[in-house]
Amino acid sequence: MSGHSAYCETGINTLNASGSRTDGSTGLSRAGAQVFGNFFGQSSFATHALAYESNTVKIPADFSPVLAAPLGCGVQTGAGTVLNVLRPSEGSSVTVFGAGGVGLSAVMAAVAEGCTVIAVDPVASRRTVAEELGAKAALDPSAVGDVATAVRDLTGGGTHHAVDTTGQPAVVSQALAALRQQGTLALVGVGARAEFDIMTVLTKGIRIRGVIEGDAVPAEFIPRLIGLHRQGKLPVEKLITEFRFADIEAAAQAASAGRAIKPVLTFD
Repeated sequence: MSGHSAYCETGINTLNASGSRTDGSTGLSRAGAQVFGNFFGQSSFATHALAYESNTVKIPADFSPVLAAPLGCGVQTGAGTVLNVLRPSEGSSVTVFGAGGVGLSAVMAAVAEGCTVIAVDPVASRRTVAEELGAKAALDPSAVGDVATAVRDLTGGGTHHAVDTTGQPAVVSQALAALRQQGTLALVGVGARAEFDIMTVLTKGIRIRGVIEGDAVPAEFIPRLIGLHRQGKLPVEKLITEFRFADIEAAAQAASAGRAIKPVLTFD
């Protein structure tokens, strides 16, 4: 009710990951046996879905379902982290670690806000997309040596904001080291336990913020994303590769190999 539904105390485990309603029941069955669904409050890969009014967002009839598909998770997470949490001022710097669907959505939002944006990713094709979306630079972490030093050089002493979408402890450490005094690190990627230098955080006055789903209220934020797309500021079509649902395995393999940034499955 406070406008931060992503942090509901029962949300992550009970509501999003149990596969059932809060009372343990499901709306699905097969041959009399209970079928679990409701993952992340909805579930996918079906021709029909059961939804609550509270997690249904009406979109314009002329807006493509292919473009709408990633708005409710990956794009909302990346763009929301920038627009709802970091809220960078025009001219400030934002460095995004990981240029997948979430990371590139953060890139688009930061560019739209007039920021100097740097993307870091080992996949060449994704670095190219980041630059096409307006990033000032796209760094290959295996080629630049010390990533943090490279970012500090490009941003005149350190980035104002960093977004980690990888969840990898080594990358989180790089992001922290790349920040300038009183910089902010937004942790978006799901990953393992990470260790960091407390003195670096303390003496630089760094803020670390965990972010789920862009801290967004979907009924308000998804229409905002559609508006940004129509203004040409959120070209999500540059991230999307369409696959027929029958080719779902090929879509998964393309995503794993880095050939597709945001696969979208379509039914015949």
